[in-house]
This record gives sequence, C-alpha cells and structure tokens, in this order.
Amino acid sequence: MNMRRGSRSRMTTLCGLACMLVMLSTSCSTEPSSPSSSSTTTSPSPSNSVTNSTSSAEPTAANEALAAYHGYWAAQTRSQADPAKPQDPNLARYAKGKALAGAQSTLLLFRQNGIAMRGAPELNPHVTSIDSAGGLVSVVDCVDSTNWKPVYVASGKSALAPGQAPRVVVDSTIALSGGRWAVSTSVVHRDQTC
Repeated sequence: MNMRRGSRSRMTTLCGLACMLVMLSTSCSTEPSSPSSSSTTTSPSPSNSVTNSTSSAEPTAANEALAAYHGYWAAQTRSQADPAKPQDPNLARYAKGKALAGAQSTLLLFRQNGIAMRGAPELNPHVTSIDSAGGLVSVVDCVDSTNWKPVYVASGKSALAPGQAPRVVVDSTIALSGGRWAVSTSVVHRDQTC
C-alpha cells in the first residue's frame, strides 16, 4: 500500500514538474491577435501589429516576432500532443537557446512518463518592448491552459497536478538571429495569474 502511495506521490510530483515545464517552454498553435484583441486559440500566421511605434522598423519587428512566437507555440503544441513521435521540425525553427532546451526537456519528460497534452492553450500576447538595433522583442502573454491538459496516454486519465492556475503570465524574449526571429527565453510567473 505504501509503495502504491509513494508511486502516486512521485507521479503527481512528476506531473507537476511536467506541467511547469510545459508552461515554461510554452508552445502551441494560435491565431495571432492584435495586441489589443482578446485571446485566441493558437495557429501561426503573422497578423499581429503594433500601431503606437515611432520607428518604421518597429511594427515589422513586432509582427515578425509575434509570428515566431505563435509558430513556437504551434510547434510545441503539436509535439506535446504525441511526444512519442519526433518533435515538430518547426520547434527548432521558432525556438533557440533556453526556450528550445526547455521545450525539448518537456518532450523527453512526457515521453518517459507516458504523458501527452490534449487540446490547445489560448494565447493573448502583447509586445512590451522593441529593441530594433539589438534585434530583441519582449512579449508578455496570458496563457490560458483551461482547454490544454496533460493526460496519461495509456489510460487517458488526467495527469494534471492539483492546484495549478489555468491562466498564468508568461514573459518571452524573441530574438533576431541569422535573419530569422525565434523565441530565446520564456518565463512563467506562476504567482501571477491573469
């Protein structure tokens, strides 16, 4: 009996860690929305715009960075839907550095524990700063995972750790490198619900 409780406790801890990693490496497919629009389900297509910018390069940088952000989420969502398969090739296109490493770590953890994500998160990203000269765009998002849940593939049962907020603030940095925008960092603020 203790062995069974210990195993459940360990799996609950692993699921909590997995969910945290999922949110840290957030990825899903979302229809990009304008920075002032309501949240949408993800699917990459560059249509977000920034209208209050002073440099003509800034709206382009913002739009391209948001397209990369949505592409990152789309690739991660597809990859996490079936972690037993190779990762979506667009994941490495739309993520680099810590963001890519986090996404790949999450996929490995899911694969090892027989967990997959079902559904899709809703995103509502807003550009908070643009450094055109440095090729950096900062984005804040309210990621809603109400309809994006971890399940055990073998049983179909929930793998969600108790007490996790369904909507959290996520700060991401999208960097221009080699002529392409990619998410370089993505930090979940679990203490900041939205």
